[in-house]
Amino acid sequence: MRVQNFPINASDAVHIYSDETHIWIQLRRDVPTEQDIGRSSFKVAFCLTPGTAHKVGLELMNIADKNKEKQKAKAVAGAKAPKAKGSA
Repeated sequence: MRVQNFPINASDAVHIYSDETHIWIQLRRDVPTEQDIGRSSFKVAFCLTPGTAHKVGLELMNIADKNKEKQKAKAVAGAKAPKAKGSA
């Protein structure tokens, strides 16, 4: 069994498990009640077909590329914006 873990932040992570015949994606959140009583902890997993795994992967890549381009354009626009009077 192959395992890939992708931490998102201190409490959230994506885990991907696979073998010769299965692909599982697991989403986890681990938040102690003492830390935040209103934020739920959970672990959920889905078994994906190869076709669905490709579609999910492609969708994530497309969204990431679009967001990266938008952030780059915003950074360029912010760098070109004139400074207000009195600012350093």
